Amino acid sequence: MKRVVISSNTAWTIFNHRAGLIKTLQDAGYEVHTVAPESNFTDIKNPGTVFHPVRNLERKGKNPFADLFLIREYYKIYKSIHPEMVFGYTIKANIYSAIACRLAGIPMTCTVNGLGTAFDNPAGFTYRIVKQLYRFAFRKVRAVVFQNKDDRAFFEEQRIIGSNLKGQIVRSVNGSGVDLLKFTCAPLPEKPAFMLISRMLKNKGVGEFIEASRRIKSAHPEAEFILLGPADSDNPAGVPLSELEALDSAAGAYYAGAAKDVRPWLEKCSCMVLPSYYREGVPKILIEALAMGRPIITTDTPGCRETVIPGANGWFVEPRSAGSLYHAMDRFLAMGRDEQGAMGVMSRQLAEEKFDEKKVIATYMEILQHIND
Repeated sequence: MKRVVISSNTAWTIFNHRAGLIKTLQDAGYEVHTVAPESNFTDIKNPGTVFHPVRNLERKGKNPFADLFLIREYYKIYKSIHPEMVFGYTIKANIYSAIACRLAGIPMTCTVNGLGTAFDNPAGFTYRIVKQLYRFAFRKVRAVVFQNKDDRAFFEEQRIIGSNLKGQIVRSVNGSGVDLLKFTCAPLPEKPAFMLISRMLKNKGVGEFIEASRRIKSAHPEAEFILLGPADSDNPAGVPLSELEALDSAAGAYYAGAAKDVRPWLEKCSCMVLPSYYREGVPKILIEALAMGRPIITTDTPGCRETVIPGANGWFVEPRSAGSLYHAMDRFLAMGRDEQGAMGVMSRQLAEEKFDEKKVIATYMEILQHIND
């Protein structure tokens, strides 16, 4: 049987973001193998994939010796599977899988789904090292897929990809896409509710959301401000769980914990807010919110900017600015329900035109067919 691998830095992102791709590959006759660190998200084993745990991948680790062990581990796993293709996602799974695949003679497609914090400081040591690692690793990669135009432009300017890499396929997709049959349009709720759904990280704009909600709550006591998503204590940018649990809904925002299924929460949401200054691909939650007809307030930054037509389905706010966010949310509350609803309709239309998951999956299947012909 033909085999393919999907590799990422967490099992949860494979199951949550690539379930449609997994099913399409299986329907096409491929045995799908998934490669990621083992975690509590055991659902990765349920869609009929063969799961291979990775033990040496530390998402935030900077030990070069540990990374050498990771390359060796990837090499052994991929060599044992001998797939027609490895599809890689996230920084370390891309860079070190690409090196392992080159050594094993296995074709690989890397998806650049955001640059993270590594490229925040162009003068920094991490910036220079990661850029060189990308340049070395991607030299022999068969295909590279970008989730937003800003990341592709950066990689072309830095000559990480380009005409100098003969035969390399380069494609652009609109994020991970969304299942439009699973995420269906729903009317806005009667009670106004702003939601930030994400990992609870400072660079996702959690602090700005909390501050803006406090400023608005006194004038609009009927409005709700909800934080939903897992706390990430292992991340240096993580907001401590104790701080989240201490939030008071009467004074502003409150923390609702994490949810396996965000759809019931999106039904309760009037407006999706993500004031992120993290270097995103295209945030999955924003695409899902679009599909369910939710207006969007986010930053005019790579990835996030793909989801908003200013004034039509939402607004941009300045990164790291609780004041800018406050004014945008206050502006939304001042609108009539018909105007708010019209923004939601435009969001759904944008999801249908731009973010249909089928279009994203078709790109990967075209790459797979082209390389295996």
